[in-house]
Amino acid sequence: MSEYPHVVTFQRLEKIPNGSGGYIQNYVDHITTEAFVCPVKAFEVYQSQQTKNPVDHSLFYPYQEGVLPDMRVHWHDREIILTLRSRPLDQGGQGEVLMVRCSI
Repeated sequence: MSEYPHVVTFQRLEKIPNGSGGYIQNYVDHITTEAFVCPVKAFEVYQSQQTKNPVDHSLFYPYQEGVLPDMRVHWHDREIILTLRSRPLDQGGQGEVLMVRCSI
């Protein structure tokens, strides 16, 4: 089994010209990468609910710049949209793997 068995796309909200001089806001693909998406433990879900910042998944992906907390994630394998609940955290401090907390 691969270390990163899933494919995800980080998307950011952008203003797109509507052709009439105005704009519409829509999510645009920003970074597509391999990843490992896994549910968090029940206790972690409970803890996050106490802080009004629900988290139900952890997403691990190879280190790369450009992921911002206001983005969302399209999880291709499940056709699910995940909302980022944390900024990317360097796992182990080696600059190899990043992790973000997400919710459905």
